[in-house]
Amino acid sequence: MPKSNKVLLVLNGALNKKFLVQIAKNYSFILAADGGANKCLKAGIKPDIVVGDLDSITPKNKAVLKGHLKQVSRQDNSDFEKALDYLKTLKPKQVDIALFWGGRFDFCFSNFLAASVYLKCFDIRFLLPGAIVYLLSRSARIEAKKGARVSLIALEEIKNISTQNLIYSLKNETLKPGQRGLSNIAKGNFTVNFKNGKLLVYTEK
Repeated sequence: MPKSNKVLLVLNGALNKKFLVQIAKNYSFILAADGGANKCLKAGIKPDIVVGDLDSITPKNKAVLKGHLKQVSRQDNSDFEKALDYLKTLKPKQVDIALFWGGRFDFCFSNFLAASVYLKCFDIRFLLPGAIVYLLSRSARIEAKKGARVSLIALEEIKNISTQNLIYSLKNETLKPGQRGLSNIAKGNFTVNFKNGKLLVYTEK
């Protein structure tokens, strides 16, 4: 498979066809995690490869994507993790994840935690029709429109965290898991500075 600095990973969550078609145009390489292939083809998108145990992709779509399937039979991890493991071999700079929400909070939160293990391998973003969720383990500059709602959600205690260009700023403070970082407002593009920990940054488009 050709290497790409930016990859779209499509999961088997709720399909917003218009949204998926719109974002797919920005990627030269698209990977589907098992049943995510069904969602891609339903939207008229042919993934470059499908990774998983392949028990969710339909037989019809298996035939359509013959030659683009990579079956991983182990049962001690999810198709999402199988796809992320495969992406480690491609060494992209950024992995953007779509259709990660399927109506169950347990699956959604589990996806955030599972992905956090791979932050040492590539940057990770979760894409929504009206927002982007950045998964961070270090400082980052984030694009945002003036007035956009921003929430900082610590997955673990983060010490000496600072922000710039948010209405309510942090200056070398400790952010613990909880509600303190919710519903901030961006003045425009902003930065989050910290060295250790795992942080979700929710930013409205």
